[in-house]
Amino acid sequence: MQNPLRSEAEAFRFLVVVIAGAIVIVVAAYINLWVGVAAAVLVIGGVVAWMMRSGPQAAPAPKLTSSTPDGTQRVLLIAPPGTPTVAARIADGVTEVLVVVPALASTVESLTGAVDDRRAEAVATAEALAGELTRSGLRASGVVGADEPVQAADDALRTFGADEIVFVGADETLLAHARERFAVPVSRA
Repeated sequence: MQNPLRSEAEAFRFLVVVIAGAIVIVVAAYINLWVGVAAAVLVIGGVVAWMMRSGPQAAPAPKLTSSTPDGTQRVLLIAPPGTPTVAARIADGVTEVLVVVPALASTVESLTGAVDDRRAEAVATAEALAGELTRSGLRASGVVGADEPVQAADDALRTFGADEIVFVGADETLLAHARERFAVPVSRA
């Protein structure tokens, strides 16, 4: 759930409204218990209506850009756990690759904290793919990323300046979301 208070100013306004509402309820309850109950219902209803009307509005994610030195072509490769090979999917001219394998866990596994098996599978895949790319002559490293592929790419771009993002086996919906979010080219392998 997103926080409906998007700024400090909105949080301060909310605090002022809640304090004013509490004062109204206390004064009304001092006059008569039932007047206090009616005031509480009106104040709570008003605050809820105000929060529903203003509602959370998703701010557009900032577009992340990358700059790499001349002669360097960096690719961020997002591969699901269990991907057997990727060397043939990397274009010529690429010099450096960061393989990110999202630790994909089901909702039940996430809630219960039983994600160790998924994380171990992601680590093994990342190491195997990075090793394969290194043997093919590229500078490559592998890491485990967030459980959502676009978020994993976003996290990786903060430390790895990629010139291109390649999603292995991604569907069109995921690619469209990634293309909206990132300024670098996004493709599917």
